[in-house]
Amino acid sequence: MPRSRQGAVSASEGAVPVSDKARRTPHHGVAAAAALWCFVAACWYFFLLTRGTGQLTAPGSYGLTFNSMLLHLLQGRFDVDPDAVGAEGYLGDGAVYAYFGIFPALFRCIFLPLRNFATTDFTTVSCLTAVCVMAVSKAMTAVVVWRRAGSPERSRLVWLMLVAILASGPQIQFLRPSIYQETITWAGAFAAVFVFLVVRGWIEDKGFTPGLLALAAVAAGFCLLTRVSTALGLYLALGLIWLRVAWLATRPSMADRRVPRLLGLMLSALILVGFAVATGFVNFERWGNPLVFADLSHSIMAMRYYPDRLLRVQEYGEFNPARLAYGLGYYFLPVWVLHDGSGQLLWSGFAQRMIDSAELPPSSFFITDPLLIGLAGYGIVGLVRDRSEPRREFIALAGVGLVVPIFLMLTAISMTFRYRMEFYPLFELLAFVGFARLAAPPNRRATTAVAVATFAGILSAHAVWMLYMLSPFGPAWRVLGQTGVVAFYRSLLP
Repeated sequence: MPRSRQGAVSASEGAVPVSDKARRTPHHGVAAAAALWCFVAACWYFFLLTRGTGQLTAPGSYGLTFNSMLLHLLQGRFDVDPDAVGAEGYLGDGAVYAYFGIFPALFRCIFLPLRNFATTDFTTVSCLTAVCVMAVSKAMTAVVVWRRAGSPERSRLVWLMLVAILASGPQIQFLRPSIYQETITWAGAFAAVFVFLVVRGWIEDKGFTPGLLALAAVAAGFCLLTRVSTALGLYLALGLIWLRVAWLATRPSMADRRVPRLLGLMLSALILVGFAVATGFVNFERWGNPLVFADLSHSIMAMRYYPDRLLRVQEYGEFNPARLAYGLGYYFLPVWVLHDGSGQLLWSGFAQRMIDSAELPPSSFFITDPLLIGLAGYGIVGLVRDRSEPRREFIALAGVGLVVPIFLMLTAISMTFRYRMEFYPLFELLAFVGFARLAAPPNRRATTAVAVATFAGILSAHAVWMLYMLSPFGPAWRVLGQTGVVAFYRSLLP
């Protein structure tokens, strides 16, 4: 097929092959339908987030934290109102600080003209906006992949993929408004934009152009202002891709364009550095150290309610590989929620010694995301087996970066349901690779399997969402006691 010679990666690196018939097929109908489905999905997210009440500004716990943060930032201050942040605050130099990234506060700039801004809780509005950005980004990725790699005979696959994206997975499971969920949902939204851009660079003729890399740097930078663990993955992924593109730009075949290409690449590097400097400045103003994102020794909640947390941090650290096996069980095989012969949760001795909190509800990606896991596995097999896969090294490099948040969550001192959001960028990147491979050759059995996995994922995602809405925050061993998990949730139902 014809290939552009204007990209940051030369024609020899190639793009995913596109059949002539696929090129001649109009795709505007798919894009228009996807836009309509996104709107319908947004209405459904609104319903679930408000639990059918339609109240977007209903007050919640610590819901005015980011309002206070923005008002103080506009005054050149980095503390927050102690009444707004409550026990989630951190003491320091006679003031109270929040450890959350500042982007959710910056998002509230659009509501500043409102007369009652300071007393209005915008958490649900922010969560709704973030999940819509996330869903639209993933839908756009699916459409782009199908346009480039899909055959006209496989149009059912793109419809199923869109349904799976919009009606299951993280777009449904985490629709519980809180400042904790708001932060991680925005991080997931920026990660979804980042994955969209990586997939475009992998699959389109022009490859990783300086403009595309700059956009990816903006997504990673805003993520750094939101949640550092997610952003570390994006920064490393983009850094590795950037180095590969820069190396390719130095080849002899690029001699006539070497200097302009390298100068163009500097924009994305400057963007990443700029956001890092801004984040470091915020950290310095809060904690006196640009590399510290939260000083747990000053946590009001730990000092008041969980003094053992400070001792645990000192002895085992915030991240410890010794928690890896327990973390794998927590996120993939949730038998930890069962009781042993003594009436305690399985491995509760280890958990209470090494972990602050393992929260409800129990879940597994194999149950909630069967299509995603299946496509990701198919994508990995294709990348390993097919050495002629164009630009596969870019997927591998991005994957190395996106493993970082997953490793951090598997070894973290706290394990919560919402932290599952950190796993999705890697899973979805690989799933889109698998989708690109699956969309090309006609295979009726594959379409049937995708349909079954799609609807299984929709049902399980909504079921887990309901459990998440019912689950109180806090360590499961304290919440459950000696009550079985089934009996516990049955007692919460009306």
